Amino acid sequence: MIKLQALRQHLLNAVPDLKRGPEKLLTFVQDGGIAFARGQHLSHEYRVDAQIIVTDYRGSLDTLMIPLLQWLSRYQPDLDPDEAVRLEAEILSNDAWDLALTVRLTERVIALVDCDAGSISAEHRMPAYPIEACPALSWSLNVKGPGDADYQQASQWESPNDG
Repeated sequence: MIKLQALRQHLLNAVPDLKRGPEKLLTFVQDGGIAFARGQHLSHEYRVDAQIIVTDYRGSLDTLMIPLLQWLSRYQPDLDPDEAVRLEAEILSNDAWDLALTVRLTERVIALVDCDAGSISAEHRMPAYPIEACPALSWSLNVKGPGDADYQQASQWESPNDG
């Protein structure tokens, strides 16, 4: 799944804890299916529940969630906002936890059949939907917790791109 690979790369680039330890990020397809039309037309759509596991996470949940939501807004804007991301967590200590995020992803594949040549050309589509009202290409996440006097920079990353 190209979308899951692109989401994984975006999180590795955007989340400092994962940038330092990419082995902490595990991705799986937990459940899924393929939607297609019968007949000679072989175009189809993958529909999967992608599970994103982050082990021994020591960052702010915002530092992980905001880049995830930004990516989903751009590449999966049709998700129901109330059901887009499911979250499970196991607290390991006062400053570390294991997180399991489940996200529904769809990926369209256009398969063009050329009967005369005996060939099929398959193209994976990952359209991007513009979400930013501003043209910023680089982002900085600043977080202010309870009792903090000022915001502290928690992360920096580039806007999600087409791949």
